[in-house]
Parts: sequence; C-alpha cells; structure tokens
Amino acid sequence: MKILLLLPLFFGVSLARGSRGCSQVCPKEIKPVCGSDGVLYSNYCEMKKYNCDNNVYVVPDSQCLRAHGASCDHKCTNTYDPVCASDARTYLNLCVQRVENCRSGVKFAHYGVCVGDSNSTSSCPTDCSSSPMDGPICGSDGNVYNSTCDLQHRTCGQQVAKTSYKHCQTTKHCQDVCLYSFKAVCASDGRIYNNKCQMKIRNCGRHIYQRPMGECRPQERTSGACPVSCKGEKATPVCGSNGNIYDSECDMRRLTCGSGGAGAVYKVDLEKCLKKNVKCAKMTCPPNIDDPVCGTDSTTYANYCLLHIATCKKGVELAHHGRCFDHALEDECPNDCPSTKEEYPICGSDGNTYSSYCEMKRRTCNQRVVPVALHHCRATKDCFTTCDNDDVAVCASDKKIYRNECEMKTRNCGKHIYQVPMDRCLSGFKFFSCRRMCSAMYDPVCGTDGKTYSNDCFLQMENCRSRSLGRSLVTRVYHGKCGQPVPQAKLYMFR
Repeated sequence: MKILLLLPLFFGVSLARGSRGCSQVCPKEIKPVCGSDGVLYSNYCEMKKYNCDNNVYVVPDSQCLRAHGASCDHKCTNTYDPVCASDARTYLNLCVQRVENCRSGVKFAHYGVCVGDSNSTSSCPTDCSSSPMDGPICGSDGNVYNSTCDLQHRTCGQQVAKTSYKHCQTTKHCQDVCLYSFKAVCASDGRIYNNKCQMKIRNCGRHIYQRPMGECRPQERTSGACPVSCKGEKATPVCGSNGNIYDSECDMRRLTCGSGGAGAVYKVDLEKCLKKNVKCAKMTCPPNIDDPVCGTDSTTYANYCLLHIATCKKGVELAHHGRCFDHALEDECPNDCPSTKEEYPICGSDGNTYSSYCEMKRRTCNQRVVPVALHHCRATKDCFTTCDNDDVAVCASDKKIYRNECEMKTRNCGKHIYQVPMDRCLSGFKFFSCRRMCSAMYDPVCGTDGKTYSNDCFLQMENCRSRSLGRSLVTRVYHGKCGQPVPQAKLYMFR
C-alpha cells in the first residue's frame, strides 16, 4: 500500500481564533456542515468558532458542490478518523472526504480504511475458539464483534473493516473519560453504578441501559419505600421539588428513589410546575406512528415523540429503541439455532444485525436485547426504501453492477455493501465500440479540442471516437473546466 503525502489542506486547529478574536473549544467529532459562506467545516461548532459574530449558518449540502458553483474551500481539522470513499481511496476523516465530494462527487462508502477488492472466501476462518479475544471490535457495517476472528468469520467476503469505537452503538462510550460525580444509576444488569458514564464504560460492547433505582434495590421493595410498579394507581399529576411533573405520587417515588439527602425529591404545590406544564402541553405528536422506544422509567412509548413529551415532564430519557424487556422474565439463551434463515435479518436494540431472532438471543444472552425496526441498524436501514427508476449504474463491492445505488442497498439487506470504482466490475470486459460505462462523478477536464468533459472517462470515449473517424486525437490539456485550470489535489491517504 503506497502512502501519499497530503497536499496542503490548511487544516483548522481546535483552539484557533475566529475572525473577531473569538475562541472556544470545540468537540473533535466529525459531522461536516456546509456554511452559508460556501465553506465546509468539521462540525457546527467549528463553523461558529471561525465566524464569531458573523451571520454564517448551515445550508443544504448541495450548496457545497463544485458542480453547483462552490469553491470547495474548507476548514477541516486533522482528526484521524479514516473513511473509505466510492473511489476506493481512504481519506483522513469524513470532512476531508466531503471536500473531495465537493470537487468530484466522490461518495462516502464506509467508516474505516478501504480494505481492497477481494471477495474471496477461501481465507475466512471457520472456528474462532482458539483465537485471541481482542474485542470488542466495531465493524464498518455497524456491528460489534467479539474478536478479529469473529469479524472475519461472520462477514466472510464482505470486506468489513475495523473502525473507531464511536461508530457502533454499544462501543461509542468505551473511551469516554468519566468525571468524578456520584449520581447512582440502576442498570439493566441489576447492578448499581456511581453514574451513567461508569455504567457505559464498564460494559463496553454490551447492551446496557438505565432503569428505575427501585428495580436494583430489592431490600427497599417494601410498602412506603421504593415502588417497583405503579400499576393500578390513579393518575393524579404531582409536582416534584425538582421541578418535574409526575403521573402520581407513586410515580414520583419510583423515579426518584435513592435521591437522598440534599437531592431528595418531595411533593410541592402543583402551581410551582405551572410553566413546565404549559410548555409540555404544547407538544403534540402525529398519530399512528408505531416505532416503540423504551424509556429510563421502564415504560414503553409508542414512538420517540411521546417519549420526548415524557422527557419534558419528568426527565425520562431514551433507554433503547424497541419495547422494554419484562425483567420479571428470564432472558432466552439458546445454545444452537436452526440453519434456515429468515426472510429478513433482525435489527437488535443493541444496534447489531442478526440473521435470525434465535441468533440474536444466542449471541446476547442476558443482555435483554429486543428486536426493533430495521431502519435502526446501519446494515438494514435501507431494506424497505422505495427506489426511483434512475439509470445511474453503480459497481458494488460484491463486483456486481446495479441499476442505481438505492437498488444496490435494498437488494443486499443486512449485508455490508458499498459503491466502488466501475472498473472493478468491468475487469476483463471488452467493449466492441467506443462506448464506455462512465460514472456520474463530476471531475471536469479540458481536452485539446477546447471542450470540457465531466470526467476523464468521457474524454477517453471522445478520443476513441475521433480515432475511429480518422481525426486528431483528443487528449487532456489540464484538470478543470476549459479556461479555469485547477490543481489536481490528492486528498486521499492511501492509493
């Protein structure tokens, strides 16, 4: 693998000053935004930092494309979080890849480095029992694996790469630094942790979520102490001393159990919660949306919107997508599963995709993982997408040509699939005329005939046509539109 030096990108620095001497510390997360000044930034905070007191705001991504007149200027940071693009090249991070997308239309393929073009299954491991347990490993398909061997075995031939922990649901908090604070939480494993951060990092790679404190303190499950359930209680709104509105006094005690001393919550006059009550009452949800979520109050809400109202009223947070697991029941832990596959894969509340419900339960024994809607997992989010009839042929990582990118994803539901250069699908294919299958990538070049071509492929097609007609050959004069030459920068890390 040949390493290339990055040409000057003038990366931003996380503590750089804005145009009017304003400075602030921004997170290192890479969530590129297109500014109204036509510049690409690593994230919203970086945009505000570089334009302190200036009226620069986020605009649609389409306004940061050279095909639409953008200059492709940027303020990307040098944070190392490699991504692979549809040109089969690895870029330093998603922001740098977005700059190349602006220049030539190259699309994001997946997180992690590009892993080559081999679909061979001959070298895939068949048994991982004696392999080192170097996991958890976050894969570019969004799934978490127990080890490198486990990843290679379960994704054989799909070219899944290792990525940063932050790109998978159950590992994104593995490297968090917990500040010292004591706000005890009850977790789904039945244990009490000092705070939510500690709960997450001590369960790196596992499905863990918060529950009401009373469910972790069996010694307090007595009358007048910590209620485990408030079923049958009459709904009579109660204002807590913490400013939250609860469904009943029982509900207040259930959700604030363990908050002793100065943090103890008690009932106060309902008038003190009037402003919050008015604010939350204005929130409405569209009808008939069935996408259940589980709250940290162990209550299943029909959709995230209804949970949001509960958050407004009493501070309930999202525990996980899907229905709440009934902790009165034992979790299923099958030893073996039938070899027959289900029609569609299963998306688990841990963010992982499984071949069947049985397989999900086998691999997540005692983690209380439940099935959720397919759009909540990276490998299945496009399974039911309705595709347009656009004929923009793409070459996929399985070396097959699909009608368009949407069709490529829907026909590979649950698999790691992404776009690669067209020449990988045409290897060994011979055209009997000057026709070619050129990509829609806009990377203009100027030909010796004074015409601008969308990319080098179209110029080569014209060159072939001119040769067959006995005319002068058409070759590339320079990169860029005719009359507007631009240097052909190399933003990628590996060739």
